[in-house]
Amino acid sequence: MFTPTPESPVINHGASFLLRNILITTISFFCVCNNLFSTLESDFEEKIDSLKWIAYSPTDFNPETQEYPTGISIREDLKTLSNAGFNGLITYSSESILAEIPKIAKESGFKAVIMGIWDIHSQRELDNAIKMREYADGYCVGNEGINERRYELEELRKVIDYVKAKTKLPATTSEEIRQYAKQEVAAVGDWIFPNAHPVLYNVKTPSKAVDWIKNYCKIVTRSALGQEKPVLFKEIGYPTAGDNVCNEDNQKEFFQLMENSEVNFAYFEAFDQPWKDYLPFEPHWGVFDSQRLPKRFIAEKVSNPHK
Repeated sequence: MFTPTPESPVINHGASFLLRNILITTISFFCVCNNLFSTLESDFEEKIDSLKWIAYSPTDFNPETQEYPTGISIREDLKTLSNAGFNGLITYSSESILAEIPKIAKESGFKAVIMGIWDIHSQRELDNAIKMREYADGYCVGNEGINERRYELEELRKVIDYVKAKTKLPATTSEEIRQYAKQEVAAVGDWIFPNAHPVLYNVKTPSKAVDWIKNYCKIVTRSALGQEKPVLFKEIGYPTAGDNVCNEDNQKEFFQLMENSEVNFAYFEAFDQPWKDYLPFEPHWGVFDSQRLPKRFIAEKVSNPHK
């Protein structure tokens, strides 16, 4: 039999029972919250694996001259993409009206949006993105900023953590494919989201370009498996002009081969961007031209969006 001493607590069995129930209830609550978060993560991962994603910058847009499209123009863009069978959208910036894209996309029938934040140092852009969290499914914080030395890895990690804390949504970044050979880059974010363009490495024959991507996919997937992360290639594309090999026929062959590969990828990109003039083929990555007219690969998708 227990005999209380001055050093021993006196046990109030009623209070003990109450505290035990409170503790059990609290633990159960956190278990439910944890299960809910896991369900949300599983739902997002399923979207990554199952949707038809496209990387989107609007028509009537020029960031170099601060020209932004109207809401009407964005709706017309997204209607064009939806009619071609795309149901997952990836954006690049949350400046100005670009922050409205996730809302417009959901209203236009898109099933998921990965919202882009271009300038990780801009509190205004971060605030814009966070305010639209009810329409976003995840965030891509930055794009090739490590590769281009626009920011350091540690500050990028901090901003990703900040966005996740404010939105309770998954977030990552996107880098040029070679950067993912560095374990510290592959470790950033909730999924691996590389950009891979064989044309930039002078691999332009469609079949060889696809083999090049598949080889890099194996490398990235091995890294992802070790971290239990999904992989979605953010930018996979083939330009249609600016080079004697780059044309609409080769773009069509390239994407047809990609569709028959096991690579999980987003099409790059939605529309030609005439303002991109730093390489001859940069304005011509779109599967549609800048007037929303379909190129050869996408033309058959417009008439049969499930194909």
